[in-house]
Amino acid sequence: MTLPYLENTKRVEFERDDESGRVKGPDGTTYDTEAAWFYFSQFGLCGCGDPERVHEFLLNCMAARSDEYPNIIDVQKVQKLAAENNEIIAEFIMHYLDSCDLIEHGSSVYGSWLTDRGKQALEIGPMKDEDGHG
Repeated sequence: MTLPYLENTKRVEFERDDESGRVKGPDGTTYDTEAAWFYFSQFGLCGCGDPERVHEFLLNCMAARSDEYPNIIDVQKVQKLAAENNEIIAEFIMHYLDSCDLIEHGSSVYGSWLTDRGKQALEIGPMKDEDGHG
């Protein structure tokens, strides 16, 4: 028996749509490629801005493995990638906030505004421990 929280860690089985030839994801939505499915469906990000560079950055972070333990992602390598890609980091943060419904945007993520929930998050402020430290 697979635990429910592990269900999303399994490999995805793709099919081709008979009519269009496009990749059909597990939810039945079609995409141009498997990579597009991962970006739009798995990462849950939209296609404005520079999705190819954001996607490549995320894959590079996932590939930044420890030299000693190849199954472990090396956080220091990810930090180096982040330091070298601050523009993409900013765009990814905007996409992420959008996917969380804290901001929304018009034709580009570069022109975003807070949703009511985003305003509420700001009003509530940062998490603090028992002693009031953030």
